[in-house]
Amino acid sequence: MIPYIVLPPVLIGIGKAKLGDFAAVINKKNNKSSFAIFADVGPKKKLGEGSIALAAALDVKKNPKTGGPEADLIYVVFPVSGNGKPGSLDEINSNGAERFAEFGGMEQVNACFGG
Repeated sequence: MIPYIVLPPVLIGIGKAKLGDFAAVINKKNNKSSFAIFADVGPKKKLGEGSIALAAALDVKKNPKTGGPEADLIYVVFPVSGNGKPGSLDEINSNGAERFAEFGGMEQVNACFGG
């Protein structure tokens, strides 16, 4: 199973994120994290959709039909980091880790979001 995220269309235009880009997602409630791939464009006014594999990695209880509870998640998307194609779990993890380290890792996340 692949951890992936769904982003609203505005982030494609303004944020320059493209399908296939890599991301790091952090659950602030339990400090679990996962790398993911931007795999789908979702509703205009909703941020926070992800795959069942991502929910499992972050320990977010999720029902595929009804969704899950609101979680305190941080999405760090790395624009222009992918090739527009789906990736394997190994590719997602290695590319995500590389981009996250370049970003500054958890130190940078904590500086941006108070940790």
